Amino acid sequence: MRNLALIAIVLTFATTASAETTTIAEGPPEQIAAPNAAPSSEAQAPAPTEQIAAPPSAAQASAPALEMVAQPAAAAGKATRVEDPVADWYGEAYPNLLRILALPVARTLPRGGFEFIIDHRASAPIYNKDSAHPFGDMWNNFLGLDQALSVGLGLRYGVIERLDAGIYRVGGSQFDTYEFDARFAPLRQESHQVNLMVRAGLSWFVVPNHADALWPFAQAFASRLFFKRLLLTAGAMYHANSSSSNSAASASDTPKYRDANHKWSVAAAAGAEVRVTDSVALAAETVPCVAGYCKRNPAFSAGVKFFTFRHAFALVCGNTQYLTSDGYITNTDTPWSKLVIGFNITREY
Repeated sequence: MRNLALIAIVLTFATTASAETTTIAEGPPEQIAAPNAAPSSEAQAPAPTEQIAAPPSAAQASAPALEMVAQPAAAAGKATRVEDPVADWYGEAYPNLLRILALPVARTLPRGGFEFIIDHRASAPIYNKDSAHPFGDMWNNFLGLDQALSVGLGLRYGVIERLDAGIYRVGGSQFDTYEFDARFAPLRQESHQVNLMVRAGLSWFVVPNHADALWPFAQAFASRLFFKRLLLTAGAMYHANSSSSNSAASASDTPKYRDANHKWSVAAAAGAEVRVTDSVALAAETVPCVAGYCKRNPAFSAGVKFFTFRHAFALVCGNTQYLTSDGYITNTDTPWSKLVIGFNITREY
C-alpha cells in the first residue's frame, strides 16, 4: 500500500504540471471511477475521506489544480477585454483611435490622458506645372516645405471617461486662429457596435490691427473598426463663419470680421485607415462642402502613417493646407495638379 500511495503522489504532481499547459477551455478532466465501483451520476462529487478504499487517481487529484489555474486565467482574460474591442494592432501599445489625418474619429481620450498634436502643411505645391522650371522648383523648394507653412499646435485632455476638451492653434505672421472645443462620445463600439461622438466649440480669429471674431462650430461623427484592420469614420460639420481667407490684407473687407455679412458652411466628411502592418497604415479623407459658403473642389488628403508606442507620424499629400474647422469645411480652389505636402505628429501621455 505504501508503494501504491507513493506512485499515486508522483503521478499527481506529474499530471498537475502537464495540466497547467493545456487550454483552460477544455474544462476539468473526466473523473475515473475506482475499480469495481458502480457508475453513478454523482461520481464527480468528492467522496468523504472515510469512504475512500483506494488511493485517488491522477485525474481526480489534478482537478483542484485545474480549477486554481482556471480562475486567475479567466480573470486575467476578462481584464484585457474591458475597454478595448479591437486589440491586436489597435491595442494599448498603440495610440488611441482619435484621428484619420485631420478628421476626428468618434472616440475620446481616456480620463486623465493627454494628446499633443503638431500639424504642418506647405503653402507651395509639390509640382507647379505653370512654372517655367517645375522640376527645378521641386528641388529648390524641397517639395514646397521651404516655403511658408501652416503650422498647427494642439493639446487635448481627457476630463472624464467619454469626455475630453482641447485647444488648437494655427498661426503665422499675418493671422492666428484658435479653437476651443469639447467632445462627448455617448456610444462605444464595445457595447453598441459603433462609436458616436459630438463635438462643439468656438473659433477665435485674431488679425493684428483688426477686431477679433468669435464664432461657434459643431460636428457629429460615427466610426467603426472592421476586421481589426479597417477604420472608417463619417460625419457632418457646421461652422457659423467659414468665409474668406485669413490674411491681414483682406481682413478689413472680409465677412469673417464683419458680423453683418458672415457666411456659414455645412459639409459632409468621410475617412478611412487601413492597417497594413502593426506599425504602418494607409489613410485618406475627404470633406465636401454641401451648403452655405463653398469653394470649387472638395478637400482631400491621403497619406501613410507610422506608429510606435503612443506616437503616430503621418506624411500627408492633398489639395488643401487648411487645418482648422472653419477652413477645412469650405472646399478649396487649389487645382488637383497643385497638391501640397505636409505631416502630422501626435503623442499621447
